[in-house]
Amino acid sequence: MMSDALKKRLFDLLVGVPLVVLTLPLVAVGAVASALSLRAWPFFTQRRVGLGGREFTVLKIRSLPVATPGYADKYAIQHVETTRVGRALRATHLDELPQLWLVLTGAMSLVGPRPEMQALAARFAPGFAEARALVRPGCTGLWQVSEAVGGLIREAPQYDLFYLRHWSVRLDGWIVWRTLLGALPGERLISLDDVPRWALGTGVSGLERSPAPPIPSPPTPPVPAPVPSRLAPSPVLEETARRIGA
Repeated sequence: MMSDALKKRLFDLLVGVPLVVLTLPLVAVGAVASALSLRAWPFFTQRRVGLGGREFTVLKIRSLPVATPGYADKYAIQHVETTRVGRALRATHLDELPQLWLVLTGAMSLVGPRPEMQALAARFAPGFAEARALVRPGCTGLWQVSEAVGGLIREAPQYDLFYLRHWSVRLDGWIVWRTLLGALPGERLISLDDVPRWALGTGVSGLERSPAPPIPSPPTPPVPAPVPSRLAPSPVLEETARRIGA
């Protein structure tokens, strides 16, 4: 029987290779626009925490000025002044397209927890970092398409934990689909209640041995109260009707 790790790797290659080819023109255009707008080399690298807690190098298109601190968190850089091109790259997430190349090398997966900087990962709750390290970090993921994406990962750990508990190839496919839909204007971000039950699987191997925090169970839809098909007969009304008929 094919292992879960092999299933996930095959999914990454079967979906990732076409995506790399299809997005190459977008990466080229984004890189040229970044270089002309920010007057700097259009690509930059960061060290992030990956599989097994080991660090690896992430490649992105530059969207902020060179003077921006390389390892500042999201809140620290949200008021950094950048160019119109830089804002567009960040708003559309085109700056992260080069990460697809890391799927081919095996450093990342298409779907998984977002790779975090070591300084921020050190502030995770006990067991959370160990649970995330069981899988390769993803170019997209449940947290990345969720309502919590505007904050920090540690502020909404339930999305990564839910993904690890209920991982399946079907869930990866659904998250990729939601990521593509997210590029459309007006498409809303998701909550855990939006995850379809048919996409849930048995989870990531080894999670049961990880000292992870409690993981939420899949949402259970509320059961509506039964609605009577007709009113129950009333003895008072029946007696009144009988007297009138007489």
